[in-house]
Amino acid sequence: MIEDHHSFGSGRYGARITFPDDISASFPYLNSVLEDSLYDHENSILIGITNKRRYAFRPHEIQLGAVADMSDAASAADFVIEFVNRTWRERDRITPSYRERDLPPIFDIFKLLPGANCRECGYPTCLACAADIRNGVISIEKCLLLFKPEYEHNLEQIRALLY
Repeated sequence: MIEDHHSFGSGRYGARITFPDDISASFPYLNSVLEDSLYDHENSILIGITNKRRYAFRPHEIQLGAVADMSDAASAADFVIEFVNRTWRERDRITPSYRERDLPPIFDIFKLLPGANCRECGYPTCLACAADIRNGVISIEKCLLLFKPEYEHNLEQIRALLY
């Protein structure tokens, strides 16, 4: 478990699993089976959803934002490790996908957030929140203000950028 680097002392945690071996050979297969994936093959970054959680995969790590406690982090880590291993074992039956979706610039997301720096999302600023939304650490649902009627158009635009 790691403390949220944007908001030390907030009680918000994520999980980071690190590996000595490079797991990026599995990314095209994972890209085929993950929901709502963002893949950058050149930079070896894959972000996607499985088991109702968003994971960020890099060659030597997997990151998960917003874990409730150590038990939640452990079960999420166990799940994703088994998911990656199972996908790799079954790769002969999976068509690898090199389909890429570019990640939008952080500032493009930031401009569409309410800009209130209300901290209801757990972040000290909307810019910090935008960075983790873009990087797949948290979902846009963390920004509660976006779901007010006056921000409906902004929410749609952010979804269009990400999905």
